[in-house]
Amino acid sequence: MEAVDVENNRTVWQDTLSVAALDMIGMREQITAKVRQGLVPALGAATNSGENGTHPKNEEAYDLYLRSVSVPHDRGPNKDAIAELERSVGMDPSYAPGWEALGVRYYYDATYSNGGEEMFQRSNTAFERALVLDPDLMGAAGSLIINRASRGEVGKAYQDAKALVKRRPESAQAHFALSYVLRYAGMLEEAARECDNALALDPGNYTFRSCTWPFQQLDKPQRAMDFIRLDAGSEWANYALPSLFLRQGKVPEAREAVKKMASTPIFNRDLLQGCLLGPSSELDRIAHADETGMPADVPMTRPRSNALEAQQSDLRSRTNAGSGLPSIGSQKQPRSAEGKSRGENRMWCSCRGSRCLQASALAGDEFGQAPRTTIREAAKSPQKPSAAFPIHP
Repeated sequence: MEAVDVENNRTVWQDTLSVAALDMIGMREQITAKVRQGLVPALGAATNSGENGTHPKNEEAYDLYLRSVSVPHDRGPNKDAIAELERSVGMDPSYAPGWEALGVRYYYDATYSNGGEEMFQRSNTAFERALVLDPDLMGAAGSLIINRASRGEVGKAYQDAKALVKRRPESAQAHFALSYVLRYAGMLEEAARECDNALALDPGNYTFRSCTWPFQQLDKPQRAMDFIRLDAGSEWANYALPSLFLRQGKVPEAREAVKKMASTPIFNRDLLQGCLLGPSSELDRIAHADETGMPADVPMTRPRSNALEAQQSDLRSRTNAGSGLPSIGSQKQPRSAEGKSRGENRMWCSCRGSRCLQASALAGDEFGQAPRTTIREAAKSPQKPSAAFPIHP
């Protein structure tokens, strides 16, 4: 093993280890000890007297955990990783990172696949179990904060995120959790700064990918692309790219990008394709099916329910809180008072009235953002959860 200062072309640290090929736990222990005793001092950092956290105790369970790390987090492979991790924690329930990894996988299954509420609650349970075993496990702590914020508990999530950053200012996960809460509260500049802090501390961490949204809304496309590239080639990245291109007015690129989007309903690919690629009759059909939950051949004169009207009203308020999309058609949405004060020109991706608003918003639920609020207001009166339009990391 060696560490090289590439800029100055010199070896900073070098060491060797000898361990049986299948003894993964033994290898882990040796690497941990050698890095702490050799590499960390060579880099001028302080060392702890001992390793905090839990240790793997079962070789097969640890092997399953390691294998799961390399499994893609797209819908199908993610379910395979869940199966591996469930077996792993079943054999070694005392290993906190295993529970943390399982919580992340459950969250992805709930959010981007068909796991639903059951998997979301399993995610919370897994993170809580990990923190009982290791209270200093920053990934689990940050993920619990994110889960709370996505359910509208902004005040509590903000307090926890601030406390986490104060306790562990060197933790990239803590800064990312705070950025997520700030974004959910509509505080985009503050959220962007915390995103920068997180990435500076842990460059290349794909879980910071959703930091693209505040930079998109702040009209900083190059920085927004930096965060999409963290997860390049994934279903999520293919979902985020059309939004970025549309905000830049790159309609041809957006049309090509939308062809690569996955068909999972949460991404609303068909609606955005109808907006960008299809004739107006196709957009009518897709929008009608989406609005009513009924087949497209049902007459559109059917009265809408009060619940649907309320949902659409909520959608408008959410999308108006963020920057709009560039125009592909000709209809311009009226500016809100807030938009006038910020000098924004909100235009939408087609000219079909409320359906165009729905297409631009639902094609990526993070094109808009949650209703703007202040952290102080949220702390006094926590928002009720909204299952219809979550904001995903």
